[in-house]
Amino acid sequence: MAAKEDPTVWAVLVSPEAAAAVVTLVGAVLAAYWGGRAGGKGAVAAAQAQNRGMADQAAINARRAIYAEFARDARALADGVHRYVMGPGPDLDADSAAYLQVLDKARWSYDVVSIEGPRFVREAAELFINQALSCRANGSWHSSAVAAFNKLDSLRGTDDGRQFEAFLAVGREIDRIRHAARVLPQNWRGHARAWARNTPPDLRASWQEERDRSPNEAPAYEDVAMLVNLIRDDDGPPFSAALQAGYLTSQEAEKIISYTVTWAEEDDPRQRVLRGLIPMQDALKAFVKKANRVLHPEESEEDSGDS
Repeated sequence: MAAKEDPTVWAVLVSPEAAAAVVTLVGAVLAAYWGGRAGGKGAVAAAQAQNRGMADQAAINARRAIYAEFARDARALADGVHRYVMGPGPDLDADSAAYLQVLDKARWSYDVVSIEGPRFVREAAELFINQALSCRANGSWHSSAVAAFNKLDSLRGTDDGRQFEAFLAVGREIDRIRHAARVLPQNWRGHARAWARNTPPDLRASWQEERDRSPNEAPAYEDVAMLVNLIRDDDGPPFSAALQAGYLTSQEAEKIISYTVTWAEEDDPRQRVLRGLIPMQDALKAFVKKANRVLHPEESEEDSGDS
């Protein structure tokens, strides 16, 4: 005979209090389960974020070392170009050897930067290398002229009265040549130099022929003849006292004269040569700026459009 259900027990089991307890228990179990899963996911995400942070920092440290090495070698190359172009001595072979040595190091450093990137840093490094090559090439002719002017300056600082007097005499001739050249347009200065080296039988006839080709810019014959007579060597070469004493060579005198005639507006031709090195120096500054943008992006927001 089946046992009769106790109505009291059933009443307890189906009471609102019992139902609430069951719901609370199930909720607690589910919360513990999902909370554990969420905590596990959070721990994984935190670990992944930490790993990414460590990887990013390692990449930044690697790039910092690479960029710093290139900047060091690039500055050495810039100094090498400056010494080659502006060096006080005539030993261009030694200057060339030193230049090639620092160029090789800078090129190797550039290769590493090129591999590491990013693109805008690689392009900045490439621009610097190209500017260094261009500045050196453009300065090759100027370097011998600068060396000649440097040698001339050495006469000014001597205690030897004869050398100082030779320096003053050369300076006076340079001033006369510069004044005469400034009167002529640039292309006519070239004609005057050519006529001084190979004097035509009739200078006026040569001037007339050239004037007929370009009548609008032709200077007066007397102005052309003045410059030709100052730089020709029929009655003895310019700077004759310095040449005879051995203070200057004929090649150095020719460089000084050619530069004075061509760039008559420049009181000191070395300043012109120095200005020719500015693009290389600007390119190096641009590389450093781009590298800082990678290493310190929070400080370079103003450059965000350069890439």
